[in-house]
This record gives sequence, C-alpha cells and structure tokens, in this order.
Amino acid sequence: MELIVKDPKDGQEMKFDVEPEMYGDEQGLRVIFPEKDSFVMVYRNEAWEVVDEKFVNPELVEIIGKGLHPRAHYVSNSNPS
Repeated sequence: MELIVKDPKDGQEMKFDVEPEMYGDEQGLRVIFPEKDSFVMVYRNEAWEVVDEKFVNPELVEIIGKGLHPRAHYVSNSNPS
C-alpha cells in the first residue's frame, strides 16, 4: 500500500510504500522510502516501534504510526490455536 504523510521538518508530503512483513514471530510492516531504503515497524504496547534499524527520526516514526493506525487493525499479537 502507499502511505502519504507530512514531513515533520517542513510539512511537505512524503510517500512511502508499506508492505506486510514478519519480524520473528510478530507481524510487522516494512516502510520503504522512494530511494528504496527501508525499515520494519512492529506494533507493540499500543505504539509503533522500529525494530531493525538503530536510528530513525522519532518524529517520523510517530507520523508514520499515526498514518498506519487506521489501516493496521489486522495486526495482532494473538496466536491462533
């Protein structure tokens, strides 16, 4: 899916591709920048966390998380039996 958010620095639109991806045993989302750099976010403790990079701008993570929130209702930590 495509996600469009406002850059926390200058308010310009930023477009990302977002694809579901497993991170260990958790469902995550890979956020892909237009230049193809990417990172994985996992929804934990009622917040989105970056799990595979040492540093991603926390303001950007927050804005992306807010953009994902209405679309991420399918993310679950439950294990089907």
